[in-house]
Amino acid sequence: MTGHTIHKTPMRGRQIVSQHNLRKTFMIFTEGQTEEGYFKKFKVRCKTITGGNALRIVEEAIVQKNNIKRPIDEFWVVFDKDATFKNDFLKAIKLANDNQLNVAFSCEAFEIWWLFHFMEISAPIQRKEYEKRIKKHLPDYSIRDKGIQQGERMWMLLDKFKAIGIANAKMAHLKFVQPQNAFEQSVTTVYTLVESLATNMFR
Repeated sequence: MTGHTIHKTPMRGRQIVSQHNLRKTFMIFTEGQTEEGYFKKFKVRCKTITGGNALRIVEEAIVQKNNIKRPIDEFWVVFDKDATFKNDFLKAIKLANDNQLNVAFSCEAFEIWWLFHFMEISAPIQRKEYEKRIKKHLPDYSIRDKGIQQGERMWMLLDKFKAIGIANAKMAHLKFVQPQNAFEQSVTTVYTLVESLATNMFR
């Protein structure tokens, strides 16, 4: 009938669930504040763990994870190879997995994730080369800029290239899926976390 609005009463017992309520909850433990700032732009909880190598970061992440009482769908720990010895690096990944922590690692450093947004990488790139290569695409970039604000800034600059970054990082990772093989390569699994976060934002 024109001019009238018909209100339908929900069926008894039917629960109306909003799209927002279908979103997963995340807790991400990061090695640095730059990473924390970046991931917080996905509207999830993050916390920086400072000091120590990859194994130390994972050990502390497990302690903090076990102290969280609220239900969380996915726990992640983000760390770099940096100066971590190979044995400790592999131990860190196994220990995280054994304690229901998803791992997003970078060899050698998190900034390789920035670089994947602009190029395919098929051979190892030394960490000292990161800045020069990134500056070809982002002239104002400085690897010395750190912290939450830098992470937020990089998210805003790179988000439109996110699909490229994921595709390039995935292609590099699939050549060295085993962590012991990825250790000496320019590889990051950060793309797996970003994929999950990006999907979650649009649920």
